[in-house]
Amino acid sequence: MAPSFKDEAHLIILPGSLHTLVRFGLEDAITPPTYSIPTKVYRNPNQDGCFQATAPVGSEGDPESYAVYPIVRGEIVNVDALDFLFKCVLRSVLKDNPLVLLDSITFTLIQSSSRWSPVALEMITNYAFETLQLAAFAVVPAALCSLFAHGSFSNACVIDVGYEKCEISPIVDFQVFAPAVTYLEEGGKSINKRLHELLPELSDDQIESLKRSPIFECLSEEQAKGSYFGVAGLLDDGKAKNPEDEGVLDIASIVTSEKSTREILEEKEREKREKSHKKKGKTEDEKSNSERENNQFVDNEGNVITVGKERFQGSGRLIENLSHAIFRALSKVPDMKKREECYENLVICGKTSSIRGFKEELLVQLYSKFVAGADIEEYEKRRKERIRQGASFRNEAAGLMDELQLAQAPKRVRVIPKPDYFSAWKKAGFEDCAFLGGEILCRQIFGGSGDNELYLSKEEYYDKGPMWIRHVKL
Repeated sequence: MAPSFKDEAHLIILPGSLHTLVRFGLEDAITPPTYSIPTKVYRNPNQDGCFQATAPVGSEGDPESYAVYPIVRGEIVNVDALDFLFKCVLRSVLKDNPLVLLDSITFTLIQSSSRWSPVALEMITNYAFETLQLAAFAVVPAALCSLFAHGSFSNACVIDVGYEKCEISPIVDFQVFAPAVTYLEEGGKSINKRLHELLPELSDDQIESLKRSPIFECLSEEQAKGSYFGVAGLLDDGKAKNPEDEGVLDIASIVTSEKSTREILEEKEREKREKSHKKKGKTEDEKSNSERENNQFVDNEGNVITVGKERFQGSGRLIENLSHAIFRALSKVPDMKKREECYENLVICGKTSSIRGFKEELLVQLYSKFVAGADIEEYEKRRKERIRQGASFRNEAAGLMDELQLAQAPKRVRVIPKPDYFSAWKKAGFEDCAFLGGEILCRQIFGGSGDNELYLSKEEYYDKGPMWIRHVKL
């Protein structure tokens, strides 16, 4: 019989390249992580191979020279440093909960990237039982967690937009389809680099503050038309927009809305009439961000900084490259029906995806570049013509080529809507939805169902060794 674990003794950790999310105890409602700490430790200058939680004394001038980042671009580069970080977290947990016993704590580790090696996972497993003396250990992939946070979908695609990389994880039959996982060595840092080119007078911290501020956003073509600068004035990163396309319906409205096309068209016409009445006589305070020539943000030191159209630029290259990476990843899913479902069940997460308009513009790119629209009608016409003519061998071969080309193109592209029953998460945002899914899976894995096939207990560890984590890992 499987051991019984208490909800108040569950430890959940999601270590990323920059920050690590932590929560201890699931006795209350499912809420955002209790702590977010830097994924960083420091070398001990007096003992080789040892680490400490704070910068060494006397290193105030250059503490980064002693800093160690265990995870870089999603890959574990220093397992010992990561283990020490887990030890520091556990110390803090025991300090805040002195009555909790070590051998009653379960550890759910959310694997933030598929780049983690099996050897690194075995070393962490060994550390969890031999050094930390925990009761049970489970590893769950972040991509699956992100999907479970949105619901139960057998086929989907999770797009994690991070700081230094993007990871596209197709999920087929509730499992991450490893052969199709694709990495893009770009992320929020790429946006910072582009903003530095546009605003060389700003420091690194100020660029980051601008990117995180509400005035930095990605404008759709429809929004760009109504902005102060117009479409031509906001051309960036080689994106070719036609300023004469007035009246063309914004694709994002169709892709992201659950309304019918007719309702969207009527709504657009109504908005145009309202805009024509309101545009005249607007004060500066009444204007939206896109209608202003300049806008201001506050950096970390409290300085008010004014920027112009640069606040709408910088994301174009990343979004375009990401759309191509998504298409490449899903093209590796062999089953056409499941591939189509992946396109219809997209999950876009990660801190960089929280930029206003980022998700909508990514959908527009996917829709305009890869979705089969008129091609389907043309294919149907040719197919009917072949049937009418008796489908000679030559026509059958041509029809096969048409089908193969059309099969590579998705028919629809949709994002799974956010669930509305996690009230605390609605306020915090769903960029860290992998942690939410980790909380849900933790309850299922260590719940009272008696199924212990998804975690490694202390008894199993001593019986089968750390390699057994490969067999119980989701």
